[in-house]
Amino acid sequence: MRSRSIVPQPPLYFRYDLWVLLDFSMYDLYFNLVFANFRFVAMASNKKKKDTELCDLPKDLAPNILSWLPTKTAVTVSLLFMKGWWRIDMKSLSRLKFSFSDDQEEEHFVRFVAQVLRLRGSNRKLDSFSLTLNDEIDGGFVTRLVDYPLDNGVEKLKLSIYGIEGNFQLRPRVFSQASLVTLKLATNRDLIWINGDDVAAVHLPNLKTLWLDDVLVVDVEVFVRLLSGCPILEELVMIDMKWQKWEACFVVSASLKRLKIIWTDNVEMDEFDRCPQSVLFDTPNLLYLEYTDHIAGQYPVLNFSSLIEAKIRLEKIDEEDEEEEVIVADKATAFITGINSVRKLYLHVNTIQVLHYNFDPPIPEFVNLSHLTIQSDKTLGWDAIPELLSSCPRLETLVLEGLFHLATDGCGDVCLCRNNEQTISCLVKSPVTHLEIYEGIVEKGRGEVTEDAARFVEQVKWFMMNMPQLQQVKIYGQTEDSVIALYDIATELRRLEGKASPKVQIYILQA
Repeated sequence: MRSRSIVPQPPLYFRYDLWVLLDFSMYDLYFNLVFANFRFVAMASNKKKKDTELCDLPKDLAPNILSWLPTKTAVTVSLLFMKGWWRIDMKSLSRLKFSFSDDQEEEHFVRFVAQVLRLRGSNRKLDSFSLTLNDEIDGGFVTRLVDYPLDNGVEKLKLSIYGIEGNFQLRPRVFSQASLVTLKLATNRDLIWINGDDVAAVHLPNLKTLWLDDVLVVDVEVFVRLLSGCPILEELVMIDMKWQKWEACFVVSASLKRLKIIWTDNVEMDEFDRCPQSVLFDTPNLLYLEYTDHIAGQYPVLNFSSLIEAKIRLEKIDEEDEEEEVIVADKATAFITGINSVRKLYLHVNTIQVLHYNFDPPIPEFVNLSHLTIQSDKTLGWDAIPELLSSCPRLETLVLEGLFHLATDGCGDVCLCRNNEQTISCLVKSPVTHLEIYEGIVEKGRGEVTEDAARFVEQVKWFMMNMPQLQQVKIYGQTEDSVIALYDIATELRRLEGKASPKVQIYILQA
């Protein structure tokens, strides 16, 4: 048979008998479908090759493969390149994914979506519905479009609305959808907001995941009512919530297992006081916490009794009043003490500064902590780290994102900045067996090793010679130049193997 192809390409060879065993990437598959020549070679037991059309694959694969693609792509591939039963049946599509951007004609997009929904029909259950609008489009059309998944028992609903024209408001029925398991709402410029009328009859009995990205929730009463209508909620994500106008925030959920409250770089850190005056967490079964905010005025309840992992970026509002500084210190102490049962902890560089400047010593003992990650910055010191490490009696893995920091008098027994050789380092009592070092902050990839290799070597030597339980040192480079430099550094460090901890081994890895 003649192969159907957009451009001439070599045949795509694939083991037919392994097809159903592989977890094949759907986007990779799309690339192969469109840009290869749509011919598979089945290898028979006698090792003779036999050309076979894509249509010869098992029939039930067609809707599964195509439904994972964006809807427009799935329809295009089906109509242009498939034949027979491989042509997509709109009624069989269980996942719909639409996206509109500034390179599309609004009229064409609206016509295409309307045609797909008409052919698919009504009263047909949807697994998922995703709508992304990156350019302005008629709000009335969007309002009607969102009704379709709600009318068809959608389980996963994702609305990312960054452009709208005219009247649009999320209908209250979104929050009384018994079929919903996942609800993700993302926007900007307050294009999606939730008020009291929206949650007056909130009923989401099966919702397990709720994402609110830059969504405006008008007050804490609306937020509490929304959560109360989600009795089995397991994951709550709040990004750039603009809750600074709330008097308080109450996160109360016995079912919640994952909680993320974060602010992104889209919002200036000092633009406003980001945190409500009072923040309460009554989450007894929470396993994972990611929290970014200013220190609150009070934390009346901090129930993190089941917490396993936490990523904390705690910052303080600049206060000139000394009495206010004392209050901030009290509240920072309360929050850190509230998470001291955690097993895996990531501390942003700002949190390290809060521990030093806005914390009433001593740092509480982290009795269960086995894995600690500390983020560093060349402009900020390590003053709080000696006491922090001394408060982790069961620490096994220490990860340092960035080794270089501001030299101060307070970090002298954990590094070489102000080291007095007569001082016994706090590292001597450290139980750490695994040390991981990144040359810079993971997200930035600064390539600092190449800037000051000698200082880097001396600091790693200091750790190796002062941590008697150390068994493994992993050093990660983030740029090509730094990885090359690290291999040279490793040669020098390996001379210490056997002189330091008797079991220590050094590895150089690409981040």
